[in-house]
Amino acid sequence: MRKLLYILASAAVAAGGCSEKKEAPAGEGCGTIRIVCEADATIDAASTVPAQSATRAAAKPAGEDFALRITGEDFDRTWETVAAYNAEDTSYSFPEGRYTITVTYGDPEAEGVDKPYYAGSTEVEVAARRACTAQITAKIGNSQALVRATESFKKYYNNAEFSVTTGAGNVFTFRPCDATEAESVWVQAGRPLTVKGTARGQSQDGTSEGPLYTFTPEPLEAARPATRHIFTLDARKAGSATLTVTLGEGYTETVDLDVELNDEAIE
Repeated sequence: MRKLLYILASAAVAAGGCSEKKEAPAGEGCGTIRIVCEADATIDAASTVPAQSATRAAAKPAGEDFALRITGEDFDRTWETVAAYNAEDTSYSFPEGRYTITVTYGDPEAEGVDKPYYAGSTEVEVAARRACTAQITAKIGNSQALVRATESFKKYYNNAEFSVTTGAGNVFTFRPCDATEAESVWVQAGRPLTVKGTARGQSQDGTSEGPLYTFTPEPLEAARPATRHIFTLDARKAGSATLTVTLGEGYTETVDLDVELNDEAIE
């Protein structure tokens, strides 16, 4: 009878996994991983963006809303959210060893308004009958883009319509001469951006539409993560235009734009 009870007890431990080994000797058994996650919504944005601009700071999700993945030697499991992980009884369920904890929020390939993507990871060492804490700060992994115009540009041009084409093939339209400035759009980091557009010149008689001008496409090699890319149109005189490309606080470049008169605009 004692032998039979011993076999049944051993089978119960094997079936239950590490959650049944709370009293394992030091150096054997399993430990606990506690997840503490927070979002860092910091984005490198030039201070020249006016206060009244409609561009907004990134939404800051709650730590418990992040998707979770834990990997280790012979271990790979995901949870829909950190909250779902915390709701489980995971006491002493991780065999001793090193684990990588990864959290994400949003879709890294999604582009558009209100599409921030966060990601972060850390490693922990699990010891038998010990609780370790995985402290993770998830940072923004994608980029922002915005096209705007100065008052000087608006003096010589109107009805401007510019587009930003991303490396993923998405096209976002901006009308920088409108009274209400558009919001920044989220785009994939590490991929090119191209800006081009059209605008009407001043009316020659004050009643008819002015000539339609096409502005040469300007490419940006790669968008930087956690950075707002501002394309600012300016004009010092009629028939000319410049584009100032500002990447956060650390990069600014001004290029002269070729202004071509569309054939169909000539009367």
